[in-house]
Amino acid sequence: MIQKLRKTYMNESNPRKKGNKKVAEVKTYTVPFALEDNQTNITIGTNLSTKPSAEQIINRAIQFHLKGNIIEAANYYQHFINQGFKDYRIFSNYGVILKSLGNLVEAEIAQRKAIELNPDFADAHNNLGNLLKDLGNLKDAELAFRKAIEIKPTFEVAHNNLGNLLKDLGNLKDAELAFRKAIEIK
Repeated sequence: MIQKLRKTYMNESNPRKKGNKKVAEVKTYTVPFALEDNQTNITIGTNLSTKPSAEQIINRAIQFHLKGNIIEAANYYQHFINQGFKDYRIFSNYGVILKSLGNLVEAEIAQRKAIELNPDFADAHNNLGNLLKDLGNLKDAELAFRKAIEIKPTFEVAHNNLGNLLKDLGNLKDAELAFRKAIEIK
């Protein structure tokens, strides 16, 4: 059976009187299939996905983090990790938050996971260096800073961090060189 759709076009008869509407024209269109026979539910909407993608979760987390909303960012990072997704940026950023909250051991695990996922991510090596320094593992911290610099020679923050570490170790000559390099870069 062919069903018919009615489409009504409404015009206001007098624009000064609100709510007073008059039917200007009625058109009838045939629908090319019997609606009773169609078992498919058709939904039309602008949002095709109700579940956010991994990239959307990452972007939301990073935006919260950049705006200083650490708790919300941490929730997103943790949700991402709990879903089993693996992205080096999430683990590294989550490690930074964990460090700021005083969870140094968990932060180290997160940074090492970021490095495992992307060994050439200089930021994670630098972050790991800072963690290891805070944990008192100065030799490994030095190696982490040097690795960050090896990956990204123009990484002025890593040069500066290495300079601070070398100064703390009493190696003032090499510390000065690291500081000078950081200044040269930026």
